[in-house]
Amino acid sequence: MKTLSLWLMLFVFSSCSMMQGLTPPKFPEGRVDSLEIERCKQTFVTGKWQFVHSISFEMANGHGATVIGVTVLDGETLKTGLMGVEGFVLFEAELAKENKLDIRRALPPFDNAEFALGLMRDVKTVFLLPPGEAVATGESVHEGTLCRYVDESGHLSDVLIELNGSRGVNVYDSSRKRTRSIWMEEYHLVAGAMIPEKIQLKAHGIRGYTLDMKLISADKI
Repeated sequence: MKTLSLWLMLFVFSSCSMMQGLTPPKFPEGRVDSLEIERCKQTFVTGKWQFVHSISFEMANGHGATVIGVTVLDGETLKTGLMGVEGFVLFEAELAKENKLDIRRALPPFDNAEFALGLMRDVKTVFLLPPGEAVATGESVHEGTLCRYVDESGHLSDVLIELNGSRGVNVYDSSRKRTRSIWMEEYHLVAGAMIPEKIQLKAHGIRGYTLDMKLISADKI
């Protein structure tokens, strides 16, 4: 629990810090190919799903912890829980379609609103199609497919499909500084959907962190 407490303090502090990182690649907007948009949408599941992952957290200074994460998707409603390796529920929350956050269980050191918001933001970025409008499609820097989305706040998300089948998402703030990078690989077919075995999320910045997620189970419910 001491290790988890230390990680939480670092996670909350980094979530509040100004993220610094790479800027998005120059990409002409205006061309939107509907077939490429459909391919990019397949990066994210639709319908009702339950995922269980082993999640390893690592801060830039090397501190970290491992927990079990349970994610339930029901349309645009997102439910997330964290458990210790012994199965005890440490945190449970729901994020509704209108971004209303309902924290149902939060034991120390997880009883922190900023932690909940940061965690749900990361989970939403991993599992749900980026918000906003698709403004461009085309070729990525590695000759794969790129779909660019921009939301009402000016945040930009690039969904990437590489030639080797791996997929990713790069998220930038309104000043075009990268805040999150996600990479997904080792896909296999589950109930008609392609599900990645491994997901890595990187939060950029001086106090950045990395989440390495390994799939335990994926079920359409």
